[in-house]
Amino acid sequence: MLASVWRFVIVSVGMSGLRLDGSHRMARTALFAGVLAVYYLAGPLAITPSVACWYAGAVWILYYGGLSLVLGGPGRRLLIDRFGEARALTIYEIGLGVLFCNQGFAQAVIIYAFGDSFPSAVPLWASFLAGGAVMAVGLTCKTWAACTTGLDTYYCHDMFRGSATPGDLVISGPYRYLRNPMYSVGNLHAYGWALWSRSLEGFACAAVFQLGIYAFYHLYERPFIRRVYSVSATEAHTATSVA
Repeated sequence: MLASVWRFVIVSVGMSGLRLDGSHRMARTALFAGVLAVYYLAGPLAITPSVACWYAGAVWILYYGGLSLVLGGPGRRLLIDRFGEARALTIYEIGLGVLFCNQGFAQAVIIYAFGDSFPSAVPLWASFLAGGAVMAVGLTCKTWAACTTGLDTYYCHDMFRGSATPGDLVISGPYRYLRNPMYSVGNLHAYGWALWSRSLEGFACAAVFQLGIYAFYHLYERPFIRRVYSVSATEAHTATSVA
């Protein structure tokens, strides 16, 4: 029981960008804490609608552009040639963790900057109740999926290595019922947060980021699954290697 609880904690924290189950835990924790401190101390003083939009746009480009460049372009090979596979993987993983953290902050600053933009006809209790329920469903599904795949898969280790074994292909847990539980139902938590915060702009931010991950999936992840695991187009829709 205790081991299951600890695994849940490790996965939940890892989803936010901080891995405590691998090497360099102290350095990772210090970097993560530094990022949080910067946003907590300086963020509210500088956030305006314009700054929020520029920041969210920059995070989107760095996140999906960076993933595409590293996992779908020459970035992975360049890192490995320069640092060796093990060290390159660590550098990539830490960078991706920082982007995971910033993705959450991107929606937060959008919501903070634009404030309550819901129609007044929508009562507070309704947005709170619905938002809380949607967040719970999304987070439950995403955490279940991450616990099923493991954090190595969550951080796209197989795509970084460029190879995998057939046993790595995930078809259990929520993947028995959904094609992409993290990308679909798992992303509901962002919409639930926007609903809870009564932010139409938060909804738009959640949608733009979700479109980005689906674009990455169709352009790079699904072809990788089909190529490396030798599965058909239909199987690639119903199974995943990286969430």
